[in-house]
Amino acid sequence: MTRTLLPDPEALTIDQQQGWACALCGARLYEDRLIGTVSMPTGYPERTEEVDLWACSPECQPRAGAQGGAS
Repeated sequence: MTRTLLPDPEALTIDQQQGWACALCGARLYEDRLIGTVSMPTGYPERTEEVDLWACSPECQPRAGAQGGAS
């Protein structure tokens, strides 16, 4: 399985965080694939929320600023 580079979760748009847009390229999702889960700050000290990140299927080209992560 290919390792997918995950973007900085705090740099994602609301649509990307909620799975409406690709977390890698920002395109609207019609067919998707799960690329990983990240921890997002909630606004409360020391609390985070686990968020699934979705990407285009078949694979798209990631935008600049992607960081290492697991698929």
